[in-house]
Amino acid sequence: MARGSAVDRAAPPGAPARAVRATSRHWHRRRRERRLRAVLYLLIIAVVGLAVGGIMGNERGGDRVADGPAEPAPAPAPPPPSVRAVPPPDAADAVPAGSAPKAGRFAYAGGYGPVLGTAGPVRRFRVAVEENLGEGDGGDFAGEVDRILGDPRSWIAGRRFRFQRVPHPADAEFTIFLASAGTSERMCARGGLRTEGFTSCRLPGQVIINHDRWRYAVPDYGAPLRTYRAYAINHEVGHQLGHGHEACAGRGEPAPVMMQQTYGLKGCVANSWPYLHGRRYAGNPVD
Repeated sequence: MARGSAVDRAAPPGAPARAVRATSRHWHRRRRERRLRAVLYLLIIAVVGLAVGGIMGNERGGDRVADGPAEPAPAPAPPPPSVRAVPPPDAADAVPAGSAPKAGRFAYAGGYGPVLGTAGPVRRFRVAVEENLGEGDGGDFAGEVDRILGDPRSWIAGRRFRFQRVPHPADAEFTIFLASAGTSERMCARGGLRTEGFTSCRLPGQVIINHDRWRYAVPDYGAPLRTYRAYAINHEVGHQLGHGHEACAGRGEPAPVMMQQTYGLKGCVANSWPYLHGRRYAGNPVD
């Protein structure tokens, strides 16, 4: 015998049809209400779960930050050599810290010097004197430099260019420094040159004249101080122009200006000039 439906069980036997229908509507309404409550409960549980999950996620994120600083971003790759910035010619004008009081501070000679030479483009330079040398504002040294580079036996004799001294901060191809032995040694060392505080040197855009050599030349040079000074300027400026060292041409011959005469004449005779009798005078290259 088949079991009755839920409505049949809810209605008493013999109940009129109206009562049966009322009972059926009541039962369906209650079932819908239960379903709605169940759906509502599920929605509430889902919302609470999402909220708790978000809070826990934030806490876990906070824990990661608390564990230690984030790893630094990788440094950007250096630009290719073709686009790397090139330091200006006088980037090493300043001398490293730790030098003697006031050492390494330079006074630049003011004003424009005459144009030196008769042909070719003008190559401009500045003159700077270390302040603690007792050389004043650098005017006397600048005058000597003008005299040497303007001599018809100097580099202008080739008639390929001229020189002119300009003041700081006017644009210039190079600067000629007169620096103490200690300062010149430090400046030269910045370019990888070891002078032991004895010799002068040249770095790109910088001609650095050792003040001791400027005042006293070298022992047994066999020529007046004026000759050595002209040699020192023409030799270091010659490097700036692209010339390398040269050897003595023979005993009793004039020493090439690009010979390292400060270290001895090797049988040659002291000479200050790259041009003799109107012609370029040079020895065999040694480096």
